[in-house]
Amino acid sequence: MEKLKSSIKENWKYLLTSIILMGITLLITATMFYNHDYSLNIPGRDLFSNVAWSVTLVLGILGIIFFKNIDLKKIKLENVFLCLIIPLGLLYVAVFPLGMVPDEEFHARKAAAISEGNFFSHANEEGKATDYLNAKINEVVTRSATNYAEAWERMSTAETEDRVELEYTTMALYAPICHMPQAFAMFITRLFNAPIAVQCYAARIVNLALSIFLVYMAIKLIPFKKQIVLFVALLPITLQEFASMSSDALTIAICLFYVSYILYLKFNDNKKEINKKDIAVLGISSIVVALCKIVYLPLCLLLFILPKEKFKNSKKFKWISVITIFSVAIILNLIWLAYCSRFLIQFNPDVNEAEQVKYVLTHPISYLLILFRSVNMFSQSLLCCLFGEGLSLYLAVCSPLFIFSSMAILLMLYFIDEEDNKIKIDGKTRFMFLLVFAIIFLLIYTSLYVQWTTLKKPVVYGVQARYFLPILTVLAVVLLNKKIVFKGKIENRYIASFMLFFNLHALTILYFTFLMDIALDFYMR
Repeated sequence: MEKLKSSIKENWKYLLTSIILMGITLLITATMFYNHDYSLNIPGRDLFSNVAWSVTLVLGILGIIFFKNIDLKKIKLENVFLCLIIPLGLLYVAVFPLGMVPDEEFHARKAAAISEGNFFSHANEEGKATDYLNAKINEVVTRSATNYAEAWERMSTAETEDRVELEYTTMALYAPICHMPQAFAMFITRLFNAPIAVQCYAARIVNLALSIFLVYMAIKLIPFKKQIVLFVALLPITLQEFASMSSDALTIAICLFYVSYILYLKFNDNKKEINKKDIAVLGISSIVVALCKIVYLPLCLLLFILPKEKFKNSKKFKWISVITIFSVAIILNLIWLAYCSRFLIQFNPDVNEAEQVKYVLTHPISYLLILFRSVNMFSQSLLCCLFGEGLSLYLAVCSPLFIFSSMAILLMLYFIDEEDNKIKIDGKTRFMFLLVFAIIFLLIYTSLYVQWTTLKKPVVYGVQARYFLPILTVLAVVLLNKKIVFKGKIENRYIASFMLFFNLHALTILYFTFLMDIALDFYMR
C-alpha cells in the first residue's frame, strides 16, 4: 500500500493528465451514443456504446500503467511505438469497412491485378486503365457500403468466379512496387482458396506490418526529433492509411524512413563509414521513394548532404555513389512516367493538362498568386484534416479538443530544445532540407493544378492533407535551431498517453459513423 501511495505521489501529474484524457474520451463517447439524433432508435444502442466504452477503458488503463515508467526505465521510443501501433493498427483494420478509406477500392483492384501477374495496366479505347478481375472485389471493396450491416452482407455473399472489366485509372500511374505488399498478401491467401474479403484484409495487415517496420526503423535511426516521427506516424490520418490497402501507406512510411536514414548516416558519430550495406539501402529506398510518387522524388536530393569523410574519406567515391543512386532513381522514374503517360487522361471535366502547363510556364507570377491564394483559402481546412477532421471519406470528424491539442503538441515538438542533442545543423544542410520541402510543396500543388483543376482557375483544387505527411520530418530539420525554442521537454509517456487516447477517440468516432450510417445523409444518398 505504501509503495502504491509513493508511486501515485511521484507520478501524480502524469496520472492526472492521463485520467483527464481518458475521461474526455469516455465523455465524448457518451455524448455520441446517447445525445445524437441518429442513435435514438438504434436497436442495441446500449450494447454498442458499452463496446466502445470497454475498449477505451481497458486499453486506456493498460496504457496508463505501462507508459508510467517508460522514461524512468529508459524504454526506447521505437519500442513504445510498437506497443501503441500494433493494437491500434489492428483496430483500424477492423473498424473500417473495406473501401471506406480514400481510393481504397481502386488500390484494391490494382493490387488484385498485380497478384494475378498483371503488373502493367491495360488501356481500353478511352485510354482508361482496366483489367478483368474477380467480380467479387467490386462488391466487397466499395464506398457504397456505408455501414457495417451493408459491408457484412457484401462480404458474406457467396463467392463467384465471374470476371468483369474494372477500371482503376488513377492507380495506373503508380508503379507496381507501390502495390506489391498488398498483391503478395492476396496471392498467398488465394493459394489457400481464401474468399476475396479475406484476401483484402490480409492485404491490409501486410500493408500495416510493412509500414510498422519502416517507421520503427525510422524512429530507431533518426538521431534527433524522434518524438516527431512517432507523433506523425500515430496521427489518425496516418494510421488509416497504414491500415488500408492504399499505396499511401508505403509512400508515407518509406519517406519517413528515408529522411531518418540519411540523417542517421550524416549525424551519427558512431557511424564512422558508409559501407556497401548502407549504399544498398540508400539505393533501394531511393528507387522506392522515386517510384511511389513523383512529387517526393526531390527527397533524393538529400543524398548530397552526406559527408565525404564517411565514404572512405574519398570525395570521388562519394560522388560516384551518390550520383549513381540519384541517377538510377531519376531514370527509373522517367521510364515509368513515359510508360504510364498514356493513362494521363482527363480525370475531370474541363481540364486541359497541356494548356494548364503552358499557362503555368508562361504566367509564373500569376501562378504564384494562385498558389498563395490556395494556401490562404484552404490552409485551415488542410491543417484540421491533417489532425483528424476528415477521416475516412471525410465522414468522420474528431473532436476539436484533440485536433487543436495535437496541433499545439506537434508545434512544441518542432521547437523544443533537446538538451541531449548536441547536433548543429550547418547552413548547407538546412538549405538543402528547405529546398526539398519547398520543391515538394510546390509539386504537390502544381500536379493537382495541372491534373485536377479547371483551366486557369484562380485556386488549386484536389489537395489533400495526407500528401504532406511524408515531409513533416523534413520540416523538423528546417526549424531546428537554438534561438527560437521551448525550454524543457515533453516526456515520452505524455506523448504516448495522448496519442493512445487520441486514437481511441478517433476509432470510436469511426465506429459510430459506420455503425449509425452517418454517411446515409452526409455522403452517399
